[in-house]
Amino acid sequence: MNPPVVPANTSWRARAVEGVRGPMRLAALALLLGGAAPGTDAPRYPADSVLLLIAPWCAPCHAELARLDTIAAAVRPRAVRVFMVEDGARAAAMWRRVPDTYRWTPPDGEVRRYRTDALARAAGLPFAIATDARGRVCATRDGGMDATRVVALVGAC
Repeated sequence: MNPPVVPANTSWRARAVEGVRGPMRLAALALLLGGAAPGTDAPRYPADSVLLLIAPWCAPCHAELARLDTIAAAVRPRAVRVFMVEDGARAAAMWRRVPDTYRWTPPDGEVRRYRTDALARAAGLPFAIATDARGRVCATRDGGMDATRVVALVGAC
């Protein structure tokens, strides 16, 4: 006979997501932190774009930044935008390496809402979001982007 399983963390937030794994765990945590679940009252991203989520601790994200021009050329006329999902000195240093034409920041006062929504969709970084003409998410993809992968992402819209 097996003993009963008792959660190690007894906070109501920890119990609410106990047993949930992978992307669903991130979505559950985002909901508990006040974010919207993907597809429900989600914020609108830049229209007809590919949004690349990056952070300074993400090694493949640095490699993706080196391929920005190639990625953008592959999906024209869609725009490619880079969305920094972290704050701090390292994030600021990485952000300075992103050309202005590729940078995207959420509207004033909405950074947390957009980060929560975007990260709830992601299993990890790097992560890409493709949007339709209204700024709604139409496709997502884990892993670093290159010309072939970004064309496939946009093709899923």
